[in-house]
Amino acid sequence: MKKNLLILLFLTLVGKSFSQDFEIPKIEWEGITETENNFVELLKLKDKSSLIIKIGYSSYWTKGQNSEFIVYLNDGKVKRYVVYQSNSTKLKTKIKRKKIKKKEYKYYWNHLNDIIEGNKYVIDKSKLNITEKKGEEEGTMITMSVSDGANYSFRICQGNNYLAYGSYSPESFIDGKFPGWKERQKLVDLMNGFEKLTEKY
Repeated sequence: MKKNLLILLFLTLVGKSFSQDFEIPKIEWEGITETENNFVELLKLKDKSSLIIKIGYSSYWTKGQNSEFIVYLNDGKVKRYVVYQSNSTKLKTKIKRKKIKKKEYKYYWNHLNDIIEGNKYVIDKSKLNITEKKGEEEGTMITMSVSDGANYSFRICQGNNYLAYGSYSPESFIDGKFPGWKERQKLVDLMNGFEKLTEKY
């Protein structure tokens, strides 16, 4: 009897410490949607107040958007999904769950906390799509037009709260040092950081 009680106490303490170590950090939200974000329903999540990260790419060639979802649950777990959403309403959305080992949760939580504590998720979205800059000659402007680039989109949401960023072919404008290139670089780094995490774990 005592042995069973000790085992139960141990499991309770482990469970508590696990959930306390991994808590969704506070975020400065951009805005509040009128309705709950549709990702909860899309991914069939039971935890409606989970924190959802969406990294998406789309182009003319893909005929839709390829997205990676990382979901931080309030019980300390992390879920990952790969989603393809076609531009055509006739085609179904493809969702594939990617398994994350329990021992690897900490890497996801550590990365999230690093992003939030370092304010690396705070980006001036008004500078993400500037396509003109001053030319060498006074009064002239240089306009860049990219025809075969990809749309980058990054979204964080929790319940009705959200942050959303988007930029078209950011690397082209970063290389050309167009106005806002530093904000574009922040977005690329933010998305790449989560992608490297999913590639490794």
